[in-house]
Amino acid sequence: MVGVELTESLGLMTLEGSDDDTPRLSVTEDSANLPSSDALELAEAVLQRLEPADRHEMGRMVYHNAVYSGILLMGTTLFWWLTVQVFADELGGTKAPASLILGWNYVTVSGMVPLLVFLSTVLMMLSRERSQPWPGIASGAMLILATFLALEPIGHLTFGDSGGEMLMLSARLFVLGVMVFYCATMFLDALLLSWVRNLLITFPLDIAPLSGRD
Repeated sequence: MVGVELTESLGLMTLEGSDDDTPRLSVTEDSANLPSSDALELAEAVLQRLEPADRHEMGRMVYHNAVYSGILLMGTTLFWWLTVQVFADELGGTKAPASLILGWNYVTVSGMVPLLVFLSTVLMMLSRERSQPWPGIASGAMLILATFLALEPIGHLTFGDSGGEMLMLSARLFVLGVMVFYCATMFLDALLLSWVRNLLITFPLDIAPLSGRD
């Protein structure tokens, strides 16, 4: 069978704890027009992790993830603009000491934390989906740096003579980081699902239904 040959050639593995060892992808007809093994393995990994029941649900997941990602993106942008720019004086942003890293001010730090979290999320997903170690190492390093920058105001409060507004400064940085993390995760999931769906449309491929699903 073509599906068995595909499984044997890819050596596909399911997620840990899955009750179904059967790969989701299968070839619907004999054809030399197939994606590369790397593309098939990536598509299988995405299907096993996100578990769409069929193509219809896959399209719905793309839509939902994209919309929620856009909502979070705009929410993060407005949150940063209001708390870091518009109401900086009232929220203590102008009293923040310069960062120990390159002497960055609070405005620069509030931009670097979301950027580092976004890049870390991209590299984290790249390492997970492609089973590559170096993106994971870079992701972890960026995540630690973002955490340090977010905790730095609390450090100035604990070991320096800064006021209690440092707690709010750190809290805003953590909120920005968490919002960007979920925004990036949902956007990348939507992007990967859309890519897999296009793969199914372009090539003679189909996905098996999940066991236990109605």
